[in-house]
Amino acid sequence: MQVIAVDKKGLLSDFRDWGVSNEYADFFVSKCDDNGETIAFRTFIFNDTIQLHDSIQWMAACAAFWCRAYREAKTNVAQVEALSAIRSLYFAAGFISASPVVAMLRSWWSGTYEIHQLPAPNQSQSQSVGFRSAILNTSFLHH
Repeated sequence: MQVIAVDKKGLLSDFRDWGVSNEYADFFVSKCDDNGETIAFRTFIFNDTIQLHDSIQWMAACAAFWCRAYREAKTNVAQVEALSAIRSLYFAAGFISASPVVAMLRSWWSGTYEIHQLPAPNQSQSQSVGFRSAILNTSFLHH
């Protein structure tokens, strides 16, 4: 499996577009694996500061990362992974009242509609299969 990484120069530009302050951008990058050209999440990231607690800044930084990951995705699976993260951020941002991030993600979603063909983050292109039947008809154990 491959670690999800994005172009560093593009991400730093996206941080500015998403309104992420330099202080948050620098800390975000410092918590990631940075080889000078790409930025990748580590297995575990934790905000261990007292002063960097603005949830809108964190949500915007994460949105910038995942929208960049979507843009750079080279396979359908990579696009689905990034789109799933973007959906999660969209709803999480709504629940924590990070309305600027929600608005920017809605704008991003509309602007990328031609690629993903999903009219809204709560809609899926997957086939409709009943929840119970999918679980009952699938074996998760392989010998």
